[in-house]
Amino acid sequence: MAIDYFLMERIKRKLPFVPVVKGKIVNTIRRMKSDYGRPILEAQVGNNTITQLIKSGNPLMVARLGATELECVTWYLRNRKKGMAWGNTIKKKMLTLSGFFPPTDEMLDRFSIEFLEHVKQVDIMGVWYNPNEDHLCRNYCDHATLTALQSLEPYYHNQPWSAHLLNKKVLVIHPYDETISHQYKTHGNLLFNNQGVLPKFHLETLKAVQSLGGGSTSYKNWFEACDAMCEEITKRDFDIALVGAGAYGLPLASFVKKIGKQAIHIGGATQILFGIKGKRWDDHKIISRFYNEYWTRPSKEDTPSNFKNVENGCYW
Repeated sequence: MAIDYFLMERIKRKLPFVPVVKGKIVNTIRRMKSDYGRPILEAQVGNNTITQLIKSGNPLMVARLGATELECVTWYLRNRKKGMAWGNTIKKKMLTLSGFFPPTDEMLDRFSIEFLEHVKQVDIMGVWYNPNEDHLCRNYCDHATLTALQSLEPYYHNQPWSAHLLNKKVLVIHPYDETISHQYKTHGNLLFNNQGVLPKFHLETLKAVQSLGGGSTSYKNWFEACDAMCEEITKRDFDIALVGAGAYGLPLASFVKKIGKQAIHIGGATQILFGIKGKRWDDHKIISRFYNEYWTRPSKEDTPSNFKNVENGCYW
């Protein structure tokens, strides 16, 4: 049955309940009405599946669809192919929340086309029932194993997939390269009670281009920035990459798989793995309990001046 997901979102905003209750109601509706075309693994089973694929050593891409990028390609598939111009709202979201620049019609067309090609490379997709996510999973990565999004976040599991990073060469691609490096080298074994979450490995970081919030960069457009990071990746010696880089994340993970390596695109929650607090998680009923005296906020060097433009500073 066809579902008007955008209508559902408008209803969600008007429901006379506190946000948490509204979210639970709409998420329940999404789960009931979504059609992914195949089973979705429970979080623990998905975690175990990721573990087995890491151990195989074969090229691998584990990913998730960012909400704004998904909304962008949904607009492209539903409206742009009918000749409609890109709306100002989605342009602003892509600039501010995904760091995509410049958000012109031509550039957004190219992004959508290329993004859908990258989705085809996913081996395990973490799903969280966002509007039109099921359509992309059915039509663009129908070979991928689907699993609950929490499978990608190892700290939820007693036997986390991240335990199998032990002694590996791990490349972390994230804007907080300085904070991540400091946290791991200084407090790595003190961030989680479960030592398997963050085992001993050879850490290398690559600072992802920080263009969220509409911030300026030295690149003329998003594609040039993405290509520069791909070029830098080829210079690094690593076994597996952990990626959290806004709209760059999924395409970078796809590139890592293309060159024969493994990539896990965790997204925004990558910082949690390294004990870095963010406003989004300060009141989270599970993650906030991990906080201890060794957790920290992103360093001054990793905090852009316009950080509050991104969902009121949710990652800082």
